Amino acid sequence: MIRPEHLAALGDLGYSQQESRFLYLAATHSGYFTLRQFLDFTGTAKGWNVHQFTSKSIRLGHVRVATCGYRTSLFNLYSRRVYGALDRDNLRNRRRLSNELIRTRLLILDFVLAHAGLEYLETEAEKVAYFRDLAVPEALIPGRVYKGIDPNSTTKRCFVDRFPVFFSAESDCPPGELIPTFVYCDSADRGLFHYITHLRHYEHFLRRLSGFHFVYAAPSSVKFHRAEQFFRSTFEENSATNVQSIARYFRIRRLWDENKHSLLTRADRDLLRYGNQRYRDEFSESVYRKWTAGGTEEQALETLLGAHQTAPKWRFRTHLLPRDYNIFGSESGMDRRTRASTDRSVPRSASCSDEEKPKHFQTKEHAMEHGPNLYAAKIVSWPGATPFCPAVCGPNPLRGFGGHARPRNTRFARSFGVVCRVQDSTFVLATLQRLFVEHLDKGSSMRM
Repeated sequence: MIRPEHLAALGDLGYSQQESRFLYLAATHSGYFTLRQFLDFTGTAKGWNVHQFTSKSIRLGHVRVATCGYRTSLFNLYSRRVYGALDRDNLRNRRRLSNELIRTRLLILDFVLAHAGLEYLETEAEKVAYFRDLAVPEALIPGRVYKGIDPNSTTKRCFVDRFPVFFSAESDCPPGELIPTFVYCDSADRGLFHYITHLRHYEHFLRRLSGFHFVYAAPSSVKFHRAEQFFRSTFEENSATNVQSIARYFRIRRLWDENKHSLLTRADRDLLRYGNQRYRDEFSESVYRKWTAGGTEEQALETLLGAHQTAPKWRFRTHLLPRDYNIFGSESGMDRRTRASTDRSVPRSASCSDEEKPKHFQTKEHAMEHGPNLYAAKIVSWPGATPFCPAVCGPNPLRGFGGHARPRNTRFARSFGVVCRVQDSTFVLATLQRLFVEHLDKGSSMRM
């Protein structure tokens, strides 16, 4: 909720009540906004009101404006005076960001403006303090470690993605108990790579909570079903896949406890580390002790695990955002080679959007969803996706020669003008066979 003293501080800077409420939400949750967001929030049409607001904020040096695609005016609220009036002096929303991050912040602001009356955990300090009170270990709180000027000094920043966290008034929880709701704002791109990475990063943290709600917000409903499926496969405790995973973890853990380390593969060790963090609740520990002591047969292990039905402690829902903000294609003031801001304070590597590398993200997303069997069909030892067979051992003609690897014998390559990825003997044999067939064909044609 917006505190009255913050609205009064913005009023002292020359803004009206409506303008102060909008600037507070924009500064706290995004740092960037568009004219359409201001018009929708205030319920006004284009005209004198919006012109007065934008010209005043620019004249006072509180915002800077850039014209993006489709003639969209993008405003960055960067003034220290504004953030200081809101007790947000150290908030990094005022900094210049990459195009991808700006689009995410605009999506976040759309969600917040549509739910302005909710009680949000607005700052990093508020979020960390709340979850510490819930006895969540510091190591499980999502964050990122940054190195300081001193090579030996590091700083952990928590919840750096700045997605909204709020307490929903619709929660059917007991009186006096609050259930946090986490929001993820996704773009209109086809892939779910960023969403999957986000859930993986938050997974162990969310499992330590007694209950939580999760909102998947996107400007298109195309990915809603897939996003819910992945969420349920990650947090569904009673699914058959999860029961089989626990049973396999128990068998691997027993081998580890019996010091039979040589029998474990790399995949087994990965599952062991993952299970040590996920399956350490009271029920799983009691079943494991009973099973290792001989009280539970091997065949009855999965049956016992599946019979333990517990009500889900989470709730998943979706929210449709009004706009996709596909405005960073051909805007002025942008570098057309990288589609990044010409401001060198923004790293080029951080400004690549999803549209510029869809195959890369689709491949990663597909690998994360389908596991290690993705590339099982690639059995060739040379680079490339398709196995190659020369004319002597398959139906492919010799025109298939050509690839990424350099030939072992460049003398034959220079003579016949081809590049080979196979052994020299196979190459020479196939080439001589082709020349012999061509010679026979020429001879027979001359006789005729």
